[in-house]
Amino acid sequence: MPNTFVNAKDADLTTSLATLYTAPSSSGNVSIVLGVCIANKNAASRTITLEWLDASDSSAATQLLSGVTIPGNSTLEILEGAKIILMASDVLRSKSSDASSLDITVSLMEVT
Repeated sequence: MPNTFVNAKDADLTTSLATLYTAPSSSGNVSIVLGVCIANKNAASRTITLEWLDASDSSAATQLLSGVTIPGNSTLEILEGAKIILMASDVLRSKSSDASSLDITVSLMEVT
């Protein structure tokens, strides 16, 4: 099974949940979340929500970050050493408390 490193990113998050990444849909495919970096480009604090939709469980939503505050002009990195395994067709979605203030990048390894 080949491994492919990819980045999923969204500049200027909106205030509505939007799809950030969808895992490849073929059965047996796995995507491993290696890291998440969120940058607050605004001087004021903003909050982020990041959720995982489990395609094998009727797209049940699990909050990975729920209203986590990111101070102004700073960056938050999560998953230090931990991994999140996404199965076929699982989805990551994100939103911000204020439009156009936050950028998010998710580093993944797709095993197909």
